[in-house]
Amino acid sequence: MKAFLAIDAVSRHKSAHSAGHVELPEAFVGLDFPGSADCDGLDDTDWSMLRCGHGASALGLVMQHIGAQQFSTKFDNGGSAFEALRVANSSFDNCGMSLSKRPSKMSSVRDVHVSNCKVINCEIGPTVLEDVQIDGLDVNPILLLWSCFFRRVSLVGKIGKIKINLEPFAFCTDAGVLAAFAEQRAAFYEATNWALDISRARFVDFACKGVPLNLIRRDTQTQVIIRKRDFGGMDMLGSQFADAFPETRTRLSIFSDSDAEEVLLVVPLAAAKKRREDWAGGIAELRRLGVVSE
Repeated sequence: MKAFLAIDAVSRHKSAHSAGHVELPEAFVGLDFPGSADCDGLDDTDWSMLRCGHGASALGLVMQHIGAQQFSTKFDNGGSAFEALRVANSSFDNCGMSLSKRPSKMSSVRDVHVSNCKVINCEIGPTVLEDVQIDGLDVNPILLLWSCFFRRVSLVGKIGKIKINLEPFAFCTDAGVLAAFAEQRAAFYEATNWALDISRARFVDFACKGVPLNLIRRDTQTQVIIRKRDFGGMDMLGSQFADAFPETRTRLSIFSDSDAEEVLLVVPLAAAKKRREDWAGGIAELRRLGVVSE
């Protein structure tokens, strides 16, 4: 985000002085921008020097509070640090964070509070998130997170459709890459007291893999764990379950066919009534069958 802010700081200055030669703000003087002090002709790829740990730290851009901003097509390719930020009432359109395929290049997000923001067609690659709170997040259509590591991350209020994936990127089958992430993930969570707190969140939809479920703080009435050792397979549910609770059944079927030993089922409290009732009723029936782990 600091990278995005640095980009926009220059972009706004450039727009305000679009006619002829551009005089850079004092904070940018002395940096070796492509095209020297005349910023004409720069495109987004030229702003990579502004990412945290490179140009951004040299600029001294400590922007702690960001409000009512719009970010579009901004990308972080990994290895960045985003810290001590308060972001409110802002939108991110077609943006990506930590788009790296190596654990050594994971960006980090620490001490960040995001409130009432919106993401559109965005994704978050392998990222370490620590001491982060999200208060209300509008998502269109879905926010995908790839092999992110969480430590004391809270989701509160109405949250759009979220899917946390185990893999570092889509369709990843590289055994070496998966093993490297698995090793680092295990070490990270060994030193983590709790990972996620979703107990106060009302999701449109939520699915999570790769985060130890015992490290997730949850509302045990609407956010439940099913373990293979307790679940006798799809046959135990019967046809009436499928007819009454089709979404819940589909998620259970995927779990039953997977290698996972446990799954987190979450009632989408911010979804339409029909979907809420599907999940709430399905979980109630699973509890009656004695397969819900409290």
